[in-house]
Amino acid sequence: MNEVDAVKQLRLLDERKYVDEYQVEQWSRLVLDGLVSWSNRNIFSSLGGELAIELPVGAPNAGVYYDSLEPLRPKMMIRQSMLTDIYRDAFTFPLICRRIISDTNTVEHLHSNPLFNGKPFLFSTGAPELDVTLVHAGLRPWCEAMVRVHQEKKDNVIQCNDLHCRFVMFELMLVWTFFHELGHVVQRHIRLRDNPHQTDGVDTYFELDELLPAEEMADSENAKPASQDLRAQARELMADAEALDLTLKYLLANGRLKFPMVYLLICSVSCMLQRFYQNYSDNLNITHHRHPHPVIRDELSQSFLTNSIHDVLVASNQFPDHHAAAIPVAYLSVRASLFTGLFRSHRVERRDDPSKLPSYMRLQTEVTDVHGYLEALMPHIEEQVNEVLQSHLLSDNRLNDWLQLLRARMIDARTSNAPVSA
Repeated sequence: MNEVDAVKQLRLLDERKYVDEYQVEQWSRLVLDGLVSWSNRNIFSSLGGELAIELPVGAPNAGVYYDSLEPLRPKMMIRQSMLTDIYRDAFTFPLICRRIISDTNTVEHLHSNPLFNGKPFLFSTGAPELDVTLVHAGLRPWCEAMVRVHQEKKDNVIQCNDLHCRFVMFELMLVWTFFHELGHVVQRHIRLRDNPHQTDGVDTYFELDELLPAEEMADSENAKPASQDLRAQARELMADAEALDLTLKYLLANGRLKFPMVYLLICSVSCMLQRFYQNYSDNLNITHHRHPHPVIRDELSQSFLTNSIHDVLVASNQFPDHHAAAIPVAYLSVRASLFTGLFRSHRVERRDDPSKLPSYMRLQTEVTDVHGYLEALMPHIEEQVNEVLQSHLLSDNRLNDWLQLLRARMIDARTSNAPVSA
């Protein structure tokens, strides 16, 4: 069952009184303006183009627009309401994770797994311990000021690490969103659309307690087309891959690609994708949306992320072999899936039978259906990746590595499902 609990919906509405929307917009600009400057300096200026960003009001969504005659002068749009929703997720995530720790044996059960038991990278707190230096430099003074205020309060329920986690996740969700939209541009998706003069569509993001009005839904990127648009769904996965690659490079460039940041990055991406789940069915049938099912996006994002982190660890010589490097990555991934799934369930979902897995987590266990979905999309992914690689605006991209990972996954799936001969 994929339904919002009425009582939890009231709590979601109540969260708004803790959020200063003007302040959230200012914090967002500290992050996003830096990303725009980086994009212009490293991509568009040398090509005679320029990226601009707008933060308008309206229902929560994000997108990128460009004139077909000036595709190197794109305008990105992230609505202020979406920025606020992202901050609310970041605000509540460490608090609810602490409650999951205290109310369940989730961590104890995970840590008892022989693969992880006794390993030094385990952590039993709701969020990993984060030094304030891992917080974005522009957001750090605000984070430190909040820490001082909360330390002076009596009976304070918000801890120092909760605030560090809040600002880190807020940044990571903004960065991933920005790079997903930038992915559409640098991969030149405007050339892949059936109508080359139609601007690349808006990536419509739905807040669970405030769906788009019917008249706006009709024009949105996620409005259901008459038939399945598998080419469009393939492009969204390609943009996801670009976003993940650029986000990892962003953290590496700032010297912040540490285990705590990797864990919160996986959590941040999963929280963003689970945000859209309310508008999808609780099965993994091919959708009529222009985006693949969020569980598919989540599963493939985690595969690419964990594979990339594993490569970084192996290259750093921190572990004696590939197997040893894979264990901490597996732990971070499994734990992130557990806690983001429980986070959504605790905060949003109606559950008539608490003994059963929340619907999103249940779908994450249905690996066979993921392979079937991917098999339907692979021809469209391969065709469009081959075109994109001819005109990609970033020479240092890993789109082909991502494609090879998907191909390997398809081979593994076919092998595991092959009949055993007598």
